[in-house]
Amino acid sequence: MKAVHGNLAKPDGKNSTRDMHRVFGDLGYFLPIPIQTMEHHTQVPDHQALTTYHVNPEDWVLHWMADCPSLLCGWDGGPAENFSAFWHCYHQSHPGHEVFSKHQGRLHKVVPLVIHGDEGRGVKRTNFMVVSMESPIGSLDDPTATTSCSCKSDLEKRSCIPSYGTDANTLSQEVLRVAKKQMTNYKGHSYLSHWLLFGVGGWLYKKHPHIIDELMTKLATNFHRLFHEGVTLPDGSQYFGAVIGIKGDMDFHKKAMRLTRSYSNLGNDIEICHHCKAGGPHYGFEDYSENPAWEESLYQERPWPLEDPPPFSLVPYDRQCPERILQGDIFHIVKLGVARDIIGGCLILLLRLGFMDYPGSTTNIDDRFQRSHSYFAMWCRAQGKSPGLRKFSKAFFNMKSLVSAPWANCKGSDSVLLLQWLSFTLKLYIQNPPVQGHTVLLKNMLQVVDECLALRMLHTHRLWLPRQCAVIFYVRAMTVLRGYAVLGRAAVGLHIRAFIQKPKHHGLHHLAFQLKQDLLRGSTLLLSPQSMACEMNEDFLGRISRLSRRVGFRLCNLRVIERYFLKITCLLKVRRNVKVWKGKRVKKKS
Repeated sequence: MKAVHGNLAKPDGKNSTRDMHRVFGDLGYFLPIPIQTMEHHTQVPDHQALTTYHVNPEDWVLHWMADCPSLLCGWDGGPAENFSAFWHCYHQSHPGHEVFSKHQGRLHKVVPLVIHGDEGRGVKRTNFMVVSMESPIGSLDDPTATTSCSCKSDLEKRSCIPSYGTDANTLSQEVLRVAKKQMTNYKGHSYLSHWLLFGVGGWLYKKHPHIIDELMTKLATNFHRLFHEGVTLPDGSQYFGAVIGIKGDMDFHKKAMRLTRSYSNLGNDIEICHHCKAGGPHYGFEDYSENPAWEESLYQERPWPLEDPPPFSLVPYDRQCPERILQGDIFHIVKLGVARDIIGGCLILLLRLGFMDYPGSTTNIDDRFQRSHSYFAMWCRAQGKSPGLRKFSKAFFNMKSLVSAPWANCKGSDSVLLLQWLSFTLKLYIQNPPVQGHTVLLKNMLQVVDECLALRMLHTHRLWLPRQCAVIFYVRAMTVLRGYAVLGRAAVGLHIRAFIQKPKHHGLHHLAFQLKQDLLRGSTLLLSPQSMACEMNEDFLGRISRLSRRVGFRLCNLRVIERYFLKITCLLKVRRNVKVWKGKRVKKKS
């Protein structure tokens, strides 16, 4: 700012970051939200008090409901009608939530909230723990979501699919009108839809693990107060907040909730699921039937130690099945889970059966990987795609030897590209097979690949799925799981190790099973599994982690929140200065 006026002298103060934030605050680039401090007493031999910084959930709700309620209640309509419609639809699938006994009659005053947590990359190869919250209702519209759905016509073509119950028709026309317009929270800048609660560097919480527990206990207490006491706006109106889920990858669920039943349990007859006892001696987690045996063990026993419950178990949710608050993330389950296993299994089978060989070619696995990658790269160039992966190798498919079960170690976008390429390749091989005798196997692989790709249908749907859309998703998910099991048996018959069962396959079954239960219950609209997906959270996590690598080390946690506030203010000014006219962004005239 001095340089603008021709003064190139050095800054007067010794703390440039502090002075910068003060200047921007004077210019109006700040959020009037208090940043809370918390003292932590460390263990021996340090005996020092460490200070961390966080933002209370109730302060976020108070600020946005007073300043910009659309960021919490949605793009169309006011808070009252949107919150009321959300909770009336949500009641059909989860009537046991405490919000219906505590706030019956004032649901239009309750903000639905979701908690997310994960670790990003901090400075010097350390981690940076980020915990945030969000509203499941999106603040931006997507007109294509109403025009691209073909679920009804697809269902009519497949008359053999059962209806899975009938519509109970318990929702009013007004509720249906509002709910059908509500979007998932996956459009726009992630800073305008996800609210940072705290960020702590791994150099602190790995040396002092109790810091995360104390912060989570503080947040859980605040969520409890927000649920029971609420916040009062300057105009005198009162609003409350109710959590409908804690999302994140399986590793965060295990650590944050101290799970004794989790994906990390290895071996035979060991329970791997926090919702049920699947994997135990009496319930196989590979059971993909319409009525799996593990159904009778759902929510019968807590998955965490009762003598030392996790902090987030204090968040008001459901007293009968509190572990249901841990929601499955379809992004990690499918794109970073099941899809990777399908890609690895299909490609290894094709390579080892000789589908990508030619007369006189070498048959060692490394050369086969090189050939297959050249085919993939040529397909990407023809399609105008730019994958992130650079080559196929044993390390990429996590194969120490040929007896290792392959899976592709790729990011989510590359998973989609690889599935699309496999679909294209399998169709060619079915029409002109270079190796005879595997037509049925090729068709089975093609069906599994195409149905896995079709699970992306949720991206073109809104927050609430109509019944026919939920049926189509359920059928596709179960086709993937059952087809995967068929391919696993085929691989065993060919003496090739591939398509092994993993906990994420059981997680996908839970997502599909919950939708089927809601259908049988007579729900008119069903909450989309996309509402608990983490694609946008990964973007938010990456941005916050990048901030942690750009600010001073000593007050890193504080500076991250301050710069995050600064960016939100800039984004809000831009959004308020732009209007949407016939689908185009047009700057408002000053």
